[in-house]
Amino acid sequence: MEENPYAAPRVELVEDAGPRQMNGWTPGHLRLLGWLSLACAVCTLILTGVALAAGATEDPLMTRLSDWIGVALTLLGCYLLIRLKLFAEARFSADGLAPPVWAVIIGSLAIEGLDFLMGDASTEPGWPMLFYFGAVAVLGALTGWLGVRLLKVQNAYPAFRVMGWLDLVGGIMMATIVLMLLGLLPLIAGNLAMMLVFFRGARELEPSS
Repeated sequence: MEENPYAAPRVELVEDAGPRQMNGWTPGHLRLLGWLSLACAVCTLILTGVALAAGATEDPLMTRLSDWIGVALTLLGCYLLIRLKLFAEARFSADGLAPPVWAVIIGSLAIEGLDFLMGDASTEPGWPMLFYFGAVAVLGALTGWLGVRLLKVQNAYPAFRVMGWLDLVGGIMMATIVLMLLGLLPLIAGNLAMMLVFFRGARELEPSS
């Protein structure tokens, strides 16, 4: 029987967006990354409180503690960002993430280096303070760029897109300097969105019962 040439074409209404085989990724590994993302968010909140207390009390011990916690969280954040890039490339065939990811990592490490080299000079009026806050503004702009690139990833999880928006908003707020402290809130929330991304990936890779 011949097909009716006037009939509407038949197409699949739902595209198969199931996960592909991803070598090197396991549910346990992704869950660990999710828990590390949660730890990064919680510890960043704690660090903010410790840093404010150190500034108010001028306690040298508390200041050193906040400095070392800051270094540890920066390294952890860089590691999670690299793993997120690799996961997005494997799961969503994402491209264009490498330049902003590495730019944010280099910028974050540079800020930590400036903190170590400048010390209190970074918060006292003068050229060192202007240079330091200029570097912070650049890092904010780079974070916003990363958010834009995350939003361009096709067929990503909703939490992945939320993370992109949070990085974009947080980066813009950081770049203004005036809203730098408030900009921490969307960036911390971005770590929680990253946690959901890794947990979602872990669920997809679990063998179906």
